[in-house]
Amino acid sequence: MTENFLRLSGVVTEKPTFKVSPSGVEHCNFTIEHRSVQKEVELPRNAFCYMPIATSGTLATQLKNTLSKGMQLRVSGFITFHKSANNVGKLVLHAQYIEQI
Repeated sequence: MTENFLRLSGVVTEKPTFKVSPSGVEHCNFTIEHRSVQKEVELPRNAFCYMPIATSGTLATQLKNTLSKGMQLRVSGFITFHKSANNVGKLVLHAQYIEQI
């Protein structure tokens, strides 16, 4: 299987962090909060999640002077599993496209 694509809209929950790797690649990390009402078995269902977002390279550089807490975004890319230093795992959306809405 090779399909891995996610598109999610939400609000930036905190000030984004920007870092440059030792190889000179810019990275940006932030989280969005998603809330919506979806239809499941013909009934409305509230959907809610926090999704960590990671961007790298040109996209991260473009966001440096524009991205801020409270912005409404539509983000698309692929998801992957990250483990933190304390061995806690989470899904992260690696953004390939970000649009302000």
